[in-house]
Amino acid sequence: MAESTEFNHDQLGHILADHLVEVPEFQRAYSWEPINVQEYLSDLERARSKKSAYFMGTIVFARSENDSGRRKIVDGQQRLATTAILLIAIRDRLSELARVDLAENTTKKYLRRFSIREEGEVDSLILSPNDQDAYDAILAGDVEGIGSGNRIRLCYEECAAHLRKLAPDAAQYRKLVDVIDQLENSVQVLIAVASSLPEAYVIFETLNDRGADLTTADLLKNYLFSEAKRSEFAYVQHGWNAIETNLGGKPEVMVRFVRHEFMSREGRITTRKLYRAIQDDLQSNPGAKTYVQRMKQAQEIYLALRDADHKYWADARVDVRDAIMAYRRFGFESSYPLLLAAFRMWDKPKAARLLVKLAKWSVRAQFVGRLGAGTAEEAFAAAAAAVSAGTAKNQTDVKALLRRLIPSDTEFKIAFVSAGKLSINRAKYILAMLEKAADARAQRPERALDWTSSGVTVEHVLSQSSGRGDDNLQVKIDEIGNLALLEKRLNHQLGNKPFAQKVKVYEQSDFALTRALGATTSWGELEVTTRTSELADLACLAWPST
Repeated sequence: MAESTEFNHDQLGHILADHLVEVPEFQRAYSWEPINVQEYLSDLERARSKKSAYFMGTIVFARSENDSGRRKIVDGQQRLATTAILLIAIRDRLSELARVDLAENTTKKYLRRFSIREEGEVDSLILSPNDQDAYDAILAGDVEGIGSGNRIRLCYEECAAHLRKLAPDAAQYRKLVDVIDQLENSVQVLIAVASSLPEAYVIFETLNDRGADLTTADLLKNYLFSEAKRSEFAYVQHGWNAIETNLGGKPEVMVRFVRHEFMSREGRITTRKLYRAIQDDLQSNPGAKTYVQRMKQAQEIYLALRDADHKYWADARVDVRDAIMAYRRFGFESSYPLLLAAFRMWDKPKAARLLVKLAKWSVRAQFVGRLGAGTAEEAFAAAAAAVSAGTAKNQTDVKALLRRLIPSDTEFKIAFVSAGKLSINRAKYILAMLEKAADARAQRPERALDWTSSGVTVEHVLSQSSGRGDDNLQVKIDEIGNLALLEKRLNHQLGNKPFAQKVKVYEQSDFALTRALGATTSWGELEVTTRTSELADLACLAWPST
């Protein structure tokens, strides 16, 4: 494949100006929604305002199989079609502003040209049969002849509306020329031209198998290396590669880390827009070496947030073990940007105390269902940016920014009672924190609970086998009120013994909540419900909202 496939770097405008291209007839129809077109136009405008290049990814072609010379578009149809429609809209706006000469030249250079082989004019781009009629209509200036919901028409209308705002009168026509110039010189793509369609699909599938995150990781690395001074290149290369290795060599983890670090300073950014955001970041804060140094410092915190035994915690003067365990068992990654900001801006003990608080607030939010949407990430990223900017100076300030995420006691208790089945790892954490809360409520001395070891198990008081064939009973068996921490040395004695015999074993446990089961004379669905409610009250102490 390496010998028969051409790889190159080009500008998007050049493709339409220098080549004839077509969408294979069996390809899907044009699919961009107006929101996709708006994002593209917005990105182009943003790049122009910053006078920076705009990278649009990889486009895969197959060489022509006949004498037409047309390359077949295997990957990149949406981008090329949208760009061609944008050029048509620019042509039409130039005509409306009486710049007919520029309009005609736009058509001749990018949209339709004379072909000696065909002995007549041919279109630079041919779409699939499903889209060609609509494309021909807008190329001919007959937009109204296309159905109102047609996506080719919707794309044209988005482009036309954007251009009217950009160039509202003839005095502003040069802004339209600027867009053409940008497409010609600054909208960059990587080009792969395969010798045949089968080979092109192999390339396309390989790129897809690698995934968007890997592509982003490669882009980030290559751009960073290209920005490094010659004298600093070795440092930048070694530093970046070391970060990748420390994160397990997984591109998706690397991209997530880069994104979290960026959000810790600037607020929320999507993965899709991360590459361009990093470009802007390096231009406004020049220095690839400085960037890598900052990333290395952030990585130490990032790794420590996943490991309670990390050397980073040696001088924290705060016990973060339970908080980190909560983060690991519930996957509380959306608040990582906030923690990166806090540990960068505040002294370590102060930031560690925030970590403990965030774990408690996050458990509450998890039960109520407030962490799964983009709203949570938006709130955490905004708080992170406030900490970085110095406007959020302490826990009180942070809590005020997160108030929408933190449930009240009433909301938390309702969600806790109806939580349903928990994974064993999460159940162990929940029961251990409830145990500590029970000790605190009874004013018992604080003690070390080795609940994370394999020597501690989760006991189902009503045995799991007793619910077979009874869905309602199975729900109660999985309920938190039916669970208890129990040492493995005791658990193996129980099996499916009746409750009266189990009680004698429970009374030997080191866990107070488990021993308390001995005060109950019988155990059934009613007792499970009662204990769940009691544990819900205790949960408000284990994970306070204050």
